[in-house]
Amino acid sequence: MEALPPQSKHLTTKPLQRANPPEISVENPIVYSGEGQEAMLVCIVHGESQPEVLWHKDTMQIDQTERHVIENRGARHTLIIRKVHPQDFGNYSCIADNQLGKTRKTVTLTGKPKTAVFRSVPNSQWKDKYNISWIVDSHSPIEEYKLYYRQVDGDTLQTHDGIFIDNRKTHTTYLGDNMLDYNRKISSYDSYAYNTGYHNLHHKWSKTDWRDIVLPAFPYSHHYTQGMSYLIRGLEPDQQYEARVQSRNRYGWSDFSESFLFTTSNTDTEIRDLGVTHYSSSRASVIFTSEVRSMLAALLLDIACRLVSF
Repeated sequence: MEALPPQSKHLTTKPLQRANPPEISVENPIVYSGEGQEAMLVCIVHGESQPEVLWHKDTMQIDQTERHVIENRGARHTLIIRKVHPQDFGNYSCIADNQLGKTRKTVTLTGKPKTAVFRSVPNSQWKDKYNISWIVDSHSPIEEYKLYYRQVDGDTLQTHDGIFIDNRKTHTTYLGDNMLDYNRKISSYDSYAYNTGYHNLHHKWSKTDWRDIVLPAFPYSHHYTQGMSYLIRGLEPDQQYEARVQSRNRYGWSDFSESFLFTTSNTDTEIRDLGVTHYSSSRASVIFTSEVRSMLAALLLDIACRLVSF
């Protein structure tokens, strides 16, 4: 057998490398801000040859100005918007372009609230009531909340991910003394009445139907972290319920919160009655429903009658 030439022993084949267009990732696909605040939109760009990076709002290219500051530090490209105006909210594109191609990613700047987070304990002290509470971050005052809840059956959570995905009936109620003409905004998929804080017991619905209540956030809070507490009545003893909530400020509704599960007790624990509590990060104010005020008035009248009888 002939020996291979010495140079052939070390012969290697180098794989062909395919050049690709720039790659972009965004630090935060949604950036929350408010009027007069500063917003920072960031994209990370990688490319085999140095790409040119531009920012667009819709179809308009953004140039460096006193309010729009464009910074490039290595692969990190930042658009800083100072003293945000309402017209600044919208979709922004980070576009990277080199001789190998063009890539873009979208970042949304919004003034809407962030997604609310539930803060109440999952186990109720009552068999037919539950005091639910949540907080939400918003650069603008929250104007109202929409609370959804339903009883959970054996397979509800596994088969239905969204509020309306199962096409069940939804019942909407507006709560609060400052109605602000809420009657004209009532939207429901079935006739539904609300009277002094209780659901209309003459209406028949499935136990697992979604029910929702709109809660005005009054007085408005100008703190970044805001919240609400509400006493849900008319529940079944020793049952599990699912809840979600949305928040609305002047720029629109937030996304739905994550599902929150709570359970009613099989016995009652005596505790003072609660109404609707609206609170922020530094102060709290309690807004009692007309039902609670009526109960207090009746109690005072009873005491007065007892005093007169002596």
